[in-house]
Amino acid sequence: MLYIILGIIGLVIIISIYYYIKTFFSNINDVKKENIRLDKELGETERELFNKKTNLNQKINESKNQLRTKINECKNLEKRNNDLEIGMAVKDDIFESLKNKTNESISRFSTIYADQLLVQYEITARYLETKKHPAIVTASNIRILKKEAKIHKKQFREMMYKYEALLQLFPELTTYVDDFETIQLLENFENIKDLQDDFDRVSFYISKEEYKKLGKNERNQLALNRYLDGQKSNWQIGRDYELYCGREYEKKEWEVEYIGMEKKLNDMGRDLIAKKDNRIHVIQCKFWAKHKQIHEKHITQLYGTTVAYGIDKDKDLEIVPVLMTNIKLSETATRFAEKLGILVLRISLKPFPRIKCNVGKDEDGFETKIYHLPFDQQYDRTKIKGKGCFYAMTVNEASDMGFRRAYRYYGA
Repeated sequence: MLYIILGIIGLVIIISIYYYIKTFFSNINDVKKENIRLDKELGETERELFNKKTNLNQKINESKNQLRTKINECKNLEKRNNDLEIGMAVKDDIFESLKNKTNESISRFSTIYADQLLVQYEITARYLETKKHPAIVTASNIRILKKEAKIHKKQFREMMYKYEALLQLFPELTTYVDDFETIQLLENFENIKDLQDDFDRVSFYISKEEYKKLGKNERNQLALNRYLDGQKSNWQIGRDYELYCGREYEKKEWEVEYIGMEKKLNDMGRDLIAKKDNRIHVIQCKFWAKHKQIHEKHITQLYGTTVAYGIDKDKDLEIVPVLMTNIKLSETATRFAEKLGILVLRISLKPFPRIKCNVGKDEDGFETKIYHLPFDQQYDRTKIKGKGCFYAMTVNEASDMGFRRAYRYYGA
């Protein structure tokens, strides 16, 4: 019985040892499998990290390349800006020198103009020199042609500048330069003065077709209308305002001298001198844009020229400085005017008669009735004084009163 019990116990021990060993080796296999799994996961993680690192490095390199490109673009842009500044400076220098219209400045600009026009010659020559089968001789011939063409282009540009300058100095020539047949008419004049006297300035405002088609009164009135409605220079606007202000004084029976119109830049700041009884008004007229202001320097100038005018005059005369303007004075200028006794008249420019109808005498002593339009040569010098003289609103009004335009002013 004891042996049986001991046998059972031994069997149990053997079976326990077997299962223990089996479990031990099974655990070892599980650990190996887990290690293999972990190794596999670790390898995948390493590869993923490596790929991420590679991608990151690639992006960093791309960013570096983009940054280098941007830096180069900025450098190129800076260089272009510097070149542009240099070019602008050269351009300003050229155009500034052109204002002086010297031979050197015109020649310089004409050379640049010719080079720009002939750049295709140089492009073609370089292509012929660098193509697969170079044509050296042909390229050389093209450069010779370029050199000759440059001379002709430069001379042509210089000639055009001289031509345009002449037309600016003598606008009367514009009527005679359209064709050679018309240019031949210039042979009828001995000098530019004769041409200017005989030239009809109506031609500045109407076409040749209108000039031929319309009668004298019609074309003169059309030219006057276009002068009045068209754009004027500051000098023309100022002259019109002076005439308008003077007419306002004449309506009140003042005798007016139009100093500004007659003496222009030599008027010493006295546009009008108005006289009545023992009173004299020294008048300065300023018609400016509405956004501007009269400042104290203009007031002191007017006061100074008035004092200078009255130095040698009779002490019994009442000499008053007058400013006629369409705009406001600054606060300081207003105080100056009040303190210095300057009369300020605010007056706008309105439509008024412009045609000067003058009664005079010809070389034989016979009475002449001649009218002058605002753009006629003798308009500023013509004084409307005396019996029968007046200002007309229209050409027909002047014509109906027996006045005609001076022959030499319309080429008859």
